[in-house]
Amino acid sequence: MNPPLVASKRKLVQWLTTLLVLLLPFLRAGGESLLRIDAASRSILFFGATLRIEEFYLFLMAVLILVFAFFFITMVFGRVWCGWLCPQTTITDLAEFLDRQVGRLAGKGSPSLVLRHMVYLAIASTVAANLVWYFISPYDFFPRLARGETGLVAGITLVSVAAIVYLDLALVRRTFCTTVCPYGRIQLMTMDRNTLTLEFDPAVADRCKRCDACVRACPVGIDIREGLQVECINCGRCLDACRQVMAPDRQPGLIHYTFGRKEDGGGRPVNVKSVLLAGMVLLLTVMLVYAVVTRKQATIKIMRAGSGEVRRLPDGTLVNAYSAYLENRSRQRREYTISVSGPAGSRTELFGRVRGLWLDPNANRRVDFFVKLVPAPKDQSQLTVSLSSEGKVLATALASFPVR
Repeated sequence: MNPPLVASKRKLVQWLTTLLVLLLPFLRAGGESLLRIDAASRSILFFGATLRIEEFYLFLMAVLILVFAFFFITMVFGRVWCGWLCPQTTITDLAEFLDRQVGRLAGKGSPSLVLRHMVYLAIASTVAANLVWYFISPYDFFPRLARGETGLVAGITLVSVAAIVYLDLALVRRTFCTTVCPYGRIQLMTMDRNTLTLEFDPAVADRCKRCDACVRACPVGIDIREGLQVECINCGRCLDACRQVMAPDRQPGLIHYTFGRKEDGGGRPVNVKSVLLAGMVLLLTVMLVYAVVTRKQATIKIMRAGSGEVRRLPDGTLVNAYSAYLENRSRQRREYTISVSGPAGSRTELFGRVRGLWLDPNANRRVDFFVKLVPAPKDQSQLTVSLSSEGKVLATALASFPVR
């Protein structure tokens, strides 16, 4: 009887995560990338929405959600990120797998060594390009790369990241996890007796065959039998190794995942701290969804134009010049109209092109116009400037109407 193994589940998670990260830049919504930072327009393309720099608070909310979710996952599930989702673990696992394939095909010697480093370089180049795709759409990246027009910043990023990842695969790999990676140290601050960990069951230690299969299987070289260690990445390789050793004797493995032992005060992953963190993540997520769904489809900002001089006409009425800055935040080309209303008992007249204003998706436009207020007010008044499309007011702004 073959014991159930964790490896197949871990590899499936790694493959699905890797494919998601690689393919996400190729996915589009409304003709634009599903997720990308567009430095040229100072905006973030976020699952069909375009967040301008003045809407950066939405991006910060998304970052806060990730931070709190990160702490929640770490507190409840321990270092599951390290062993199952971390890019460092994934590319190292991939490099080790390809090392075995190269060794089987090319044997040992210089040809095998050269082939291995070519594989490392291919992985590093893919990782670097994938990072750049979140700033330059891959549909633009490849033509620009072929023409040698990636740009200075993108070019430096591409070469630097590729070099770092290549050196990582060639020289560092798991050493990073056991030495300088800060996540293992952060885990010590968030974990408690209820955190999911891999544990060698001390109650059945007398059944251990002392075969050291768990030690040989461990990618970071620790002995799980010595208890919880900060270097453990919760990958489950020792668990699989122990199950396979004990299987011929029809015995269960001696290593298992646990949320802590009840006799030590553990065994309760659903507790006050985890519920509070989960609630914070849920609350922030609801707030972000609400903010994105209810965000304005267009904006208008008003400034006094020119020198700000008030013009008095021969009939005694006053005219002021304004500049309106329009933004179409929708994903369709739309036609806009500007209208102005003044204080009660007054009539406004607009001069300039304030109708038939077409804007492309995510485009901006400046519109200059004059406002005449009848009768002329004695004191400074306030105007309400409205931006409408298809008969519906989408945005408003306030402007002062000075008399001198």
